[in-house]
Amino acid sequence: MENIGSAKVEEDSKAGLSASVPRVYFKNLDGLRFFAALMVMIQHFSDYKKTAGEGMPNMEYKLVSHLGSHGVTLFFVLSGFLIFSLLFVEKKFTHTVQIKNFYVRRILRIWPLYFGFGLVSIFGIDYVLSHLGMSIHTPVGENLFFLFVFSVNLQLIFATINKGIIELYWSVCIEEQFYLFAPWLVRKGKHFIKISLILIGIGIGSKFLLQYLITTGMIRVNEHINPLYTFTTCWFDAFGLGMLAAYFYFEKNIYKKIRSVVEHRTWQVIVLAVTILYITNILPRPKWVTDYFFSTIAAVLFAYILLAASTGKFIFNLEKGFLIKMGRYSYGMYVLHATVIQLVFIYSLKVIARENLWYYEFVYPVIAIILVIIAAGLSYELFEKRFLKLKRFFTVVRNQKI
Repeated sequence: MENIGSAKVEEDSKAGLSASVPRVYFKNLDGLRFFAALMVMIQHFSDYKKTAGEGMPNMEYKLVSHLGSHGVTLFFVLSGFLIFSLLFVEKKFTHTVQIKNFYVRRILRIWPLYFGFGLVSIFGIDYVLSHLGMSIHTPVGENLFFLFVFSVNLQLIFATINKGIIELYWSVCIEEQFYLFAPWLVRKGKHFIKISLILIGIGIGSKFLLQYLITTGMIRVNEHINPLYTFTTCWFDAFGLGMLAAYFYFEKNIYKKIRSVVEHRTWQVIVLAVTILYITNILPRPKWVTDYFFSTIAAVLFAYILLAASTGKFIFNLEKGFLIKMGRYSYGMYVLHATVIQLVFIYSLKVIARENLWYYEFVYPVIAIILVIIAAGLSYELFEKRFLKLKRFFTVVRNQKI
């Protein structure tokens, strides 16, 4: 793997790093992280209004009803692209992958907010909602068990519903489950295109197999959730496509063959247009595509966009101070947004008539987004950053400043 693409590369001997290991920076990825978080929030604005029942303005519902799932897909492709890119560089320059350091970095990035907010939610949500005139009686024991074993996605499918308290942790859990073995794929693997295609095949095949097992009654699942959407291996196609894009980016001989397509602005415009039409449900598609390829098609489009954006020759420049900061806050936005949005919505229903189109279509989303950004910013600057600074002691390939 000779190519380092158009990424910013500089020698870095700080924090115990070898001077022979480059520092790699991918342009535009922080901005794309923010848009992924925003996609999830936009769908949830609409979902919560739909749940509230009749009389609630919700003109955008048909356009955004799958936007959140596509936002999750973008997160997974992004994560696969970045993680595997850094692992490829590490293996190239050190001839191995330091597994322990990989896991420590994941722990320092994910666990503090995951456990911090998870525990606050599990123990505090009943108290908060009771003061808002609601009561849901959280299954504390089960929530704690699935939180600590990083299996909230499996709880949604097979166990007692957690009633939305930490429900969105399902995607964080899938990511953590995938990364149990991801670094081993690079450390032990050689044929990375083949490995990527196997992951994509597992992602697609898992959906068909799981649906068959459910239809034949071989396994029983909760009716409130689509298991094809929350079962771990059903998302391997998104991670696999992120890995494939990362390999294309760093393998000089391959990238030279696709460079004209990746960096050509006409192709970028076409892919962006198709992506927007697809994720907003404007492009018609048969049910079997929605059922079994909902992540695959979007992941293909997102993988191209990531590849094009990371070269620095993208049609849009997302290297803006605001977008970079929002991208760094995106994990907090994802974890915190559902609680913030729902609390704003519950309070709004108490003081604003549900028929008020102007408020619920425009004012409420803006207020909620601002509050989510504030909450995520405080979380990052006052809490998460303390742990992120420790990552430098376990980092082989530096990719951004904290």
